[in-house]
Amino acid sequence: MFDKLFKQFAQFYESFNPSYFIIAVVAFSQGVQHLADLSINYMLKDDFGLSPAMMGLYLSYTTTPWIVKPFWGLITDSKPLFGYRRKSYIILFGIFDALGWVALSKYGTDNLYSALLLLFLIQLSTCFVNVVGEAILVEVAASASRQQTNFQHGASKNVSIFFGVRAFGTLISAFFSGALLHYFTKQEIFMMTAAFPSLLVLVSFFYVEEKVDPRNLDQNDRRNNTMQCIKDFWTFFQNPLIYKPVALIFCFMMAPSSSTIMFFFYTQVLGFEPSFLGQLKFVYALSTILGVLLYNNYLKDVPFKKIFITTTILYYFCYQSMIILVTRKNVEWGINDKFFCLGDSVMLQLVGELNLMPILVLACRMCPKNIEATMYAMLMSTINFGSTLGSQLGALFLIIMGVNQNDYSKLWLFIIVTGIFILLPLPWVGVVQEDKILQQRDQQLAQLKQKDCESDTVSTSNLRQEDDQQQLLSENEQQKS
Repeated sequence: MFDKLFKQFAQFYESFNPSYFIIAVVAFSQGVQHLADLSINYMLKDDFGLSPAMMGLYLSYTTTPWIVKPFWGLITDSKPLFGYRRKSYIILFGIFDALGWVALSKYGTDNLYSALLLLFLIQLSTCFVNVVGEAILVEVAASASRQQTNFQHGASKNVSIFFGVRAFGTLISAFFSGALLHYFTKQEIFMMTAAFPSLLVLVSFFYVEEKVDPRNLDQNDRRNNTMQCIKDFWTFFQNPLIYKPVALIFCFMMAPSSSTIMFFFYTQVLGFEPSFLGQLKFVYALSTILGVLLYNNYLKDVPFKKIFITTTILYYFCYQSMIILVTRKNVEWGINDKFFCLGDSVMLQLVGELNLMPILVLACRMCPKNIEATMYAMLMSTINFGSTLGSQLGALFLIIMGVNQNDYSKLWLFIIVTGIFILLPLPWVGVVQEDKILQQRDQQLAQLKQKDCESDTVSTSNLRQEDDQQQLLSENEQQKS
């Protein structure tokens, strides 16, 4: 038994990449900042008196930076800052992130528009750091794929590490988020949240990255040429193997969101206190980690189409189960509201994570060399843009159906209608051709290896020519003497 554990540890140690540490810190910092989520929701609901629809719309506006992630990826790919492509950006935007939380604590709780502006700044900073972390993630996966025959395993491993650690950060913050509201003000919680990006900044100073001299950048190197990066990105995106799966992902993420109206329903109709809402968030995060572990250990080799179709159908039925709660059928059946919500949340989040993981892994596998941050950011921004439109569509349906904080009579109908959008992309799942995507990736890696070999051969021949020239010179000098 101990021999087996020792061998596993030895294998992990041999394959460990120091970049995993900064990836984990970026992911953890992003996850743990959810400590302020409940405080933000209560601030918008109670302090500013927003309706569920307006609250959803305003929050979707603050997430705009996540929609233009390719732009941030393009910057970090092609424009080194203070000699570093990744490290300097993490430090700079980590500082902006921390300052945003401090400013929200001091000035953001008195005026709605000031609060929204500061939330936008926080989202922008968090998004940029996230782009850099994901760029390092893709670089590590691509580097490992040169030594592995199965890129699927490497991509699954790296995506699982990033999103698993982020979920762990969310788990910790969720455990305390509700209880803290009983003992601290919203402003104090915002100030506490500023500590996490500050910690990220400190850790980033120790991240080892190859320094680049901006004055000596080779513009023939595609990474250093912004226009070339844009051309590479556009050429790659025009491939039907790429843009069709991207369109499918976008449509899937556009399902109208019910999160804001359910927050109002939990607090006003069911009378849930912040402490229990914190417990619900804890269950969400725990289910997310469980979903990541299940996928990485048992489902990572399952074909995309099979797992996507299965989990989408399961997620649809889990989502529709909320009708039992909003129509109060669970009370007629003798099921406690809190018990029902906890059980329903576990299933909904677990299946939802199993539904999302194949998409994230597919995004990682589709990224080409030298524009990793730009391409992966574009794929993730597709997910974020779809989610943002989903929030706005949810707000639109709430307004059309007349569902608000004073009337929940048609909430069951809202759940039925919005649930249909979950199933809409299934007929087009065939546009994802995994084998051809992998084949394209393998061809690119083979070309890179060939170029590396050719450059090594050229450099070796040059060295030999120099040695021969030096030998001839020495022989001529000897003859003259």
